[in-house]
Amino acid sequence: MNRDKRHLIEVRELYKCYWVGSVPYPALNGVDLRVQRGEFLVIAGRSGSGKSTLLNCLGALERPDSGQVRVCGEDLGAWDDDRRADFRLRHLGFVFQAYNLIRVLSARENVAYVCQLQGLHRGECMERADYWLEQVGIGYLGYRRPDQLSGGQQQRVAVARALATGPDIVLADEPTANVDSKTGRDLIHLMQDLNRRFGTTFLIASHDPAVIQAAGRLLRVEDGRIQGGGVTYRPPRPLGLVCPRPRRPLWERLRLKWREHRRRH
Repeated sequence: MNRDKRHLIEVRELYKCYWVGSVPYPALNGVDLRVQRGEFLVIAGRSGSGKSTLLNCLGALERPDSGQVRVCGEDLGAWDDDRRADFRLRHLGFVFQAYNLIRVLSARENVAYVCQLQGLHRGECMERADYWLEQVGIGYLGYRRPDQLSGGQQQRVAVARALATGPDIVLADEPTANVDSKTGRDLIHLMQDLNRRFGTTFLIASHDPAVIQAAGRLLRVEDGRIQGGGVTYRPPRPLGLVCPRPRRPLWERLRLKWREHRRRH
């Protein structure tokens, strides 16, 4: 992968149509798009506008009917399913509306699992999981299973999982849809914070006004087309206060102090 490419994503004349019996339902209708490294890009539109289909094509989850998708300098169209799956694992992180956590695994095991798929040693996978759970503010909940976490906490685990493999791009499809408005704002502030601190490119499909307001660049999709060409940049909005991280319980703070003491001595 060439990390010096100016455009991390290049899309040309992208078309996608779904069929129900003999009835066609166009989803993408000649989309052109370029995304630079480090952007915080929001793709906005009503349900059925084509924004999720566009995100799926960019994430190598779906194949377009025609057109070209280049991500990280690679043309995804010519690859078979195995190579596309390996590309997703190495270069992309995903945050889904329904979290998609493995119910029988703890939060840290969910995050570590994608690192194990990359072939990393289990110890390094667990270290990465602990680090990224700390970065999203729930390190003290690492041993809880998804059914022991709130919706906002589960989505934070999903963000940690998306970042643990060191992706070039994080693709988030309606990440605030299943949480309350305050938790949704906290999640968006968290992703803004991670974007600015680590330079990770974020592409978010959403119709949530709070997400749209937070966009570094905003694209509006209607009837499978990007309105206005999608080439006008908006200046990033000031982040303001980063969402507060929950205070760790006393036992967790003592455990961390003891761990730090052992490292120093």
